[in-house]
Amino acid sequence: MKKKKHTSYHHGNLKESLIHTALDMVDKEGLEAITLRELANRLGTSRSAIYRHFEGKEALMKQVILAGFDRLDAAIEPYFNNKESPLLERFHAMGISYVTFATENPNLYRLLFGPVMSKEREEVCETERPDLHKILHGDSSAEVIETAPDDSFHKLVTIIIEAQDQEIFKKEDPILIATAIWSLLHGLSMLIIDGHLSISDNVQAVYEVNYKILLEGLVRSHS
Repeated sequence: MKKKKHTSYHHGNLKESLIHTALDMVDKEGLEAITLRELANRLGTSRSAIYRHFEGKEALMKQVILAGFDRLDAAIEPYFNNKESPLLERFHAMGISYVTFATENPNLYRLLFGPVMSKEREEVCETERPDLHKILHGDSSAEVIETAPDDSFHKLVTIIIEAQDQEIFKKEDPILIATAIWSLLHGLSMLIIDGHLSISDNVQAVYEVNYKILLEGLVRSHS
């Protein structure tokens, strides 16, 4: 029986439909599920129509990567923006929301931070998010911090600076601190995703231990 085509987009927004359909396919089925033929079939269009928007699969996947980062940022952003909560509560919630996102969306997380499309990820960040690219490569200048987009890494850097200004955290390079925090969160996430830690039902407890150790190294001594 011929597979029924899906018609989930309206005339004029095929480009966005391609990006978000591919993003959902990666999330639910893995990167290997993405082919232009399959995308065309699911959207009830043709490959020639896809080529009017993207030169090929690589160009499409670069935009999928950006959309994936947007999805990660959306999951974490509420915890950063809740200014009514104390800073350390926001900082704590940011970490657990990051690990939760990663472990609940392992295929998407691998696309964003794994080795398979690292070249494409580097290229698209450099061309379309240059300020973020500079931050991720160690530029902690005030100009870059102030103009970088509201992505999750930039928000992490700004909350660290806020904690330093309030004399909660030690005065060290905020980029290096953010990288150390990211390393901890990423490492914990990947150990869970790859099955090295059988703690899927106890992620919160493991995170709490990591968080306590992290704070011991960050918080200023007022003695």
